[in-house]
Amino acid sequence: MILHVLGSCSGTEPMPGRHHTSVSLETGGKLYFLDAGENCSYTSYLLGIDQLRTDSIFISHTHMDHTGGLPELLWNLRKLCTLSPENEERLRGRTIRVFLPDLDVFDGVCKMLRGSEGNYETVFTLDPHLVEDGELLSSGLSVSAFHNYHLGTPAQGEPWRSFSFVLRAEGRQILYSGDFRDFSELLPHLGGSDLVLLETGHHRAFELCRELLHSGVPFGRVLFFHHGVEILRDFEGELALAREVLGDRVSFAGDGMRIEL
Repeated sequence: MILHVLGSCSGTEPMPGRHHTSVSLETGGKLYFLDAGENCSYTSYLLGIDQLRTDSIFISHTHMDHTGGLPELLWNLRKLCTLSPENEERLRGRTIRVFLPDLDVFDGVCKMLRGSEGNYETVFTLDPHLVEDGELLSSGLSVSAFHNYHLGTPAQGEPWRSFSFVLRAEGRQILYSGDFRDFSELLPHLGGSDLVLLETGHHRAFELCRELLHSGVPFGRVLFFHHGVEILRDFEGELALAREVLGDRVSFAGDGMRIEL
């Protein structure tokens, strides 16, 4: 598996050299996106990532720093089809799945796409799915979702709106936190993860490192992403504090980072 960080920043004011949260994952000859902050399509394209291999897109929650690039990503897939007959044939008849915790947002995205040129008529199909607790995908890449409390507890009868993901492929496991409230929400799903992606927009990295260390649960590397202003104001200092706890197992994500598992 190859993981690319397309955007490493939380929903702060615009930061030089950083874009909102998005990660792509290459495995089994297919491409997957985890969240779609602004510029995810632009960044992945310039990194040479083959967007025509896109299979599925997973949105953890629908805040703008996780969805702002979704219309552009879907629009660019259509645009790539117009560049050559070969591109068009590669996507002809394909289905691209889009998983969101709120399908009203998907409807809004589709309205934007149809408002662009060509009424978003495509040779491929978009297939929306509601993110709920449990297995979302099982073919090639396995993806399971579990809700967290980033957006609080929903009213009775209302669905959960914020999720974290566990991904498995090629004998490897990734825990993708999305935005979350408390480390205890992630702990039951942590064990055996070769890579743990944890957000710092609402947490201090070194404090999460302590909780990881004291959990007694086996895990591999840790990558902090979705950086908030406390991290970005003292990037090297915050990284040093985290490494005092977990050593070189810890990294802080930057846009364009590539990780092989």
